Amino acid sequence: MSELLKRNEDGISTLFYLQKIYPDEGRNFLTRIGRDENTSESDLSNNANDILELRFWASYRGQTLARTVRGMMYYRKALMLQAYLERVAAQDSEAAISQSKATDTQGFELSPEARAQVDLKFTYVVTCQIYGKQKENQKPEAADIALLMQRNEALRVAFIDEVETLIEGKVHKEYFSKLVRADINWKDKEIYSVKLPGNPKLGEGKPENQNHARLIFFL
Repeated sequence: MSELLKRNEDGISTLFYLQKIYPDEGRNFLTRIGRDENTSESDLSNNANDILELRFWASYRGQTLARTVRGMMYYRKALMLQAYLERVAAQDSEAAISQSKATDTQGFELSPEARAQVDLKFTYVVTCQIYGKQKENQKPEAADIALLMQRNEALRVAFIDEVETLIEGKVHKEYFSKLVRADINWKDKEIYSVKLPGNPKLGEGKPENQNHARLIFFL
């Protein structure tokens, strides 16, 4: 939140800039959270829920991980709708369900059958190599990634975990490629853990570092 409110040398904050280039969306956002369109930045920063929604609103208007994840999750929602309609159509042919009911999509996201079918077909994996280190150091970035997993049940995060062990009095580092998701208690639940032959941080950097997550797809 502090980055949104931080002013540059011209006295302009990122939040002010976004509100000016997206005026209609800014007003709609304030209405959605029950605020007046003349609400000041300081007023928004006094409510934890408003701060969270404001951070997401701003993130969806930049090149951020939150925006990428939201865009990919639309595929999951589309698959869920398709599964729901196909199931209703099958019931229609067997039980002569009315045409209006056969095309009714109200509440399709709550259908346990549609959700179960989509869970078998759709998972989105994001590679955040230093997520383990960020969690260990209690960085705010780690909390933000965890929040994304909590809000998007099909999201998985792959990262490199470094484990130090003492062997004959010497510190020995082992590296693991791990895949986690959020459980029902909003905690990280480990799905896979693959021991790597050594430090994967080789080559040019980021492109090669992300290759560790490819192991996950062959398990």
